[in-house]
Amino acid sequence: MRRINRAIFASATALGLVAAPAAGSALAEPDTSARGGGDVIQLPVTFEVDNVNRSAVQCNTDGGTYEVAGHLTAPADAFRGRPRDLTVTMYQHGIAGGEWYWNMDLEGYNHVEEMAERGHVSVSVDRIGYDASGVPNGYDTCIGAQADITNQIVEQLREGDYELDRSADRGAIPGRRTPEFDKVVLAGQSNGGLIVNIAAISFGNVDGLSVHGWGDLGFTPEADERFIAATGGCLQRMSPAVEDPRPELPEGYNYYDNGTEEFLTGNFADATPEMLEAVTPLQNAHPCNDMSTITSAIYVDLMRMDEIDVPVHVVFGEEDARIRDVQLQADLYSGSPDVRTLMVPDAGHYMGLERNAETVFEDMDAWLTESVG
Repeated sequence: MRRINRAIFASATALGLVAAPAAGSALAEPDTSARGGGDVIQLPVTFEVDNVNRSAVQCNTDGGTYEVAGHLTAPADAFRGRPRDLTVTMYQHGIAGGEWYWNMDLEGYNHVEEMAERGHVSVSVDRIGYDASGVPNGYDTCIGAQADITNQIVEQLREGDYELDRSADRGAIPGRRTPEFDKVVLAGQSNGGLIVNIAAISFGNVDGLSVHGWGDLGFTPEADERFIAATGGCLQRMSPAVEDPRPELPEGYNYYDNGTEEFLTGNFADATPEMLEAVTPLQNAHPCNDMSTITSAIYVDLMRMDEIDVPVHVVFGEEDARIRDVQLQADLYSGSPDVRTLMVPDAGHYMGLERNAETVFEDMDAWLTESVG
């Protein structure tokens, strides 16, 4: 694996990509316009949410109201006529990512568009604290709150109680009502997988879970080292006696990976030069309390994962530098009627953005069709 990571870093260096993240890049404004072509539609969506925590993970929040921004991506004919029994998958990104992980503007790697081409409706979002969504103080939200907000979005998707921007393509979804969904599936990458687990444990209200690159057990030494360093950096930012190590970031935010080299080698094992170039400026900082409450969330997860009683899909990269042992994670879902696993060949932590991404798309399609229906 070390040889693979060095090759990735060498490719990035040759492209002139290796540098510290630019000031403010973690919260830069992404493209929020409608995209998609031919048989796929994509429209901006906004959810109004409260930064509160009623989940099984005890942690504090500011109780404020924020907007969560993202996109609805679907087959062009998904909402024509009087569609019934609509299913949507809501996608959560990881600690160092953003909506861009699922909605990458690079041909052949846009997960939600690939799903639409296979007949599925998706909603991908930036969590609060990331890119286009509201930015609380990073010490005033947490994993429990992110799970609560996830459930708030699930409820809004079921009720059609969210804002849909039709202006870019007024004919994409007929009528004036926003779509309501009968089934809602949650998918999460990296710690987004932990968040969707906690949402399912705490609130139920979901019809399936797809967990990519998250394991409650099986962390590698590299993952432990990054966790300790990032947590220490957050503690430094809280101390008035220490010079702020990240003055370019909002209060209470830090990077999981220290610089571009760690970001690329920690997340990729088999990416194209074009992908490395595309993702380098996208590295996100995270709310510090999202990081500091991961351990308590893992404890809840391990104690209560047998309560998850919906179909589960577990996806790992064969060369993931963060987490190992897909079967170890799959076995924890002992209450699920159907647990499907996928090990993506040669892939790292960001398996959906690497050369074998098509394997992820095909298996996700098969699982949604066969297990969720």
